[in-house]
Amino acid sequence: MELWSGEQILFDVAANLFVGIEGVGGTLKITNQRIHFNSHKLNIQTGTLDIPLSQIAQAKKRNTLGLVPNGMSIITKTGQEFKLVVWNRDRLINCINSMVS
Repeated sequence: MELWSGEQILFDVAANLFVGIEGVGGTLKITNQRIHFNSHKLNIQTGTLDIPLSQIAQAKKRNTLGLVPNGMSIITKTGQEFKLVVWNRDRLINCINSMVS
């Protein structure tokens, strides 16, 4: 990940991003400017995802498979939802929401 001008990494954690039904493993970086997900090379689906903070409406809790309290959703201002599995989701959600509100 190449940092943007003035960008600082606030969190760098392991995460899974749901792409269809596949939970794509990788790393999630939360910076003072964006959310960046980079997949591991061993996944069927690989790639990166960048969401500028200016496009995020909110982050919220979600339960993986409707049961496990380790999920987080990032909702954009256009209504698009990105579903992730992360550790310490409360800290990440609080960080994101404090920057977008």
